[in-house]
Amino acid sequence: PSASMMSSMMNDEFESLERAILVAVFLVFLVMAMQFESTRFSLMVMLCVPFSLVGSFFLLFVTQSTLSMVSLMGFLMLMGIVVNNGILFVDSTNQFKSSMPVEQALIETGVIRLRPILMTTLTTILSMLPMGMGLGSGENAKMMQGMALVIIGGLIASTLLTLILIPTFYMIIDKDARASRKAARQAK
Repeated sequence: PSASMMSSMMNDEFESLERAILVAVFLVFLVMAMQFESTRFSLMVMLCVPFSLVGSFFLLFVTQSTLSMVSLMGFLMLMGIVVNNGILFVDSTNQFKSSMPVEQALIETGVIRLRPILMTTLTTILSMLPMGMGLGSGENAKMMQGMALVIIGGLIASTLLTLILIPTFYMIIDKDARASRKAARQAK
């Protein structure tokens, strides 16, 4: 095949993978909206996705790795992986919120869910580390390195930012918390 034909085939593959990533984001949002019965909480959890992209692109930049078809597949996998921590945090807070104030529910969730969130993230990162370091021989090891770097960088950034920002976003978005803050201001 000619060079222009190969280039055209690669562009078609990149476009189809980009569409798959967009569909994956939409489907993840849809599943969360059904589970939480609220688009507000779904949007809040979906904020984990841009955080992960920042970490992924940063790690690709630092390691001077190129964006390839395999690394784009890593982004596709990342869409499903990074929302797990946000789902766990928001779901636990929603459960605690029924028996305590929102602020206390967020603190309790942080205390109870910090360890499982860090453990699941760390195990995923550690399992990807050999691939991310390019261990192995041959062209396949180098090719798969981009996917591992995308997942590792995305998980690190997403987990750190999720643990810090999700409680803040929860306070901003939650109607009960806004109503209690408004009542407290009016009581003064």
